[in-house]
Amino acid sequence: MPKYIEGQLGGDQLIVKAHPASVYIQKLEALLRRLPASHSKRKRVEENLAKRMAGDRGEKAIDFHLSYLNEKDYYIFYDIRLFDGSHYFQIDTLILSKHLLSF
Repeated sequence: MPKYIEGQLGGDQLIVKAHPASVYIQKLEALLRRLPASHSKRKRVEENLAKRMAGDRGEKAIDFHLSYLNEKDYYIFYDIRLFDGSHYFQIDTLILSKHLLSF
């Protein structure tokens, strides 16, 4: 299994962290439990939660396939946030090997 790394490039260093649990999804679920069915924002929260859960399922599906890669040959980075000189952008999954850079 390859090494899984999450981080943000700040200057010249990468802050290495484990693949994060979806705290945002947990917060939305907690909010829905407390929000009355008649609340004006409930539908918006439900839609946001559905989108986040779909994205989370997609990431887990990719993780399954990436788990077959040899850890000696690949590094997998999650949630890399970079600055291009005027804007920040994020790469959800970055795969590095001696022969390939893929995102």
